[in-house]
Amino acid sequence: MANFEMPVTEYMTSPVETIRIGESLVSANALFSEQGVSALAVVNDATEIKGVVSRTDILHGAMYAAGETFRVPDRPVEEIMQTPAFQVSPEAPLSEAAQRMLKNHVHRIFVTINGKPVGVVSTRDLMRAVREKRLKMPISEIASGSVVKVKADDPIALAVDRLEVSNKHGLVVVEGDFPVGIFDQACALEARRLAPSTAVENAMNVRILILPQGIGIGRAAEQAIGMNVRRILIEDDRGVMGIVGGLDFARVIT
Repeated sequence: MANFEMPVTEYMTSPVETIRIGESLVSANALFSEQGVSALAVVNDATEIKGVVSRTDILHGAMYAAGETFRVPDRPVEEIMQTPAFQVSPEAPLSEAAQRMLKNHVHRIFVTINGKPVGVVSTRDLMRAVREKRLKMPISEIASGSVVKVKADDPIALAVDRLEVSNKHGLVVVEGDFPVGIFDQACALEARRLAPSTAVENAMNVRILILPQGIGIGRAAEQAIGMNVRRILIEDDRGVMGIVGGLDFARVIT
């Protein structure tokens, strides 16, 4: 297995997208869309990191109203942010960041100096590291067999509920047995004002990546980065047999 003892600074993303204590979840959700991120560091006036708020947190705190799937609550971010925000120093090896992600089941680790964020390492950054090592291990060896599906003509309300109950970040949308899209947290938030009975196919992300089980994980990571997707569906001669997400790449790095 490749060595991933290089410092996190080689793969971290900087600057870190932040939101201040006291700002609203509505503002946080707008930043998710504008900045293309799934989480924000919550900082105080001294720019010290005090927590993290993610799409998951907003969906957990959703308010339900007649005629809409749900609403983002207009509450301060600190009311639902997760603490602590897991941190490493700039000198920490990438493998340590991956280990902490796995242990705490989080998709990002903040790189801090004196409590102030200078970068963030996400599972997508780990994917870049795997790509650069060009590892040949078959992707099927890290795939999870736990694929949660929803039908293309199912109502959005059902899909949002299934996201919550399954504790997944994304569902595979199928037509018959064939995958035709992904319904993830970003899709749910974008579709929140639609009627709950709206079909999932009207809100899903049609950009999906399906690869054979024998392809190497380095090549798979390259394909995922090139297509800007976070999940890879793995197929065999019987159809989709697994899914690979960000934390699966963390397992490779540890």
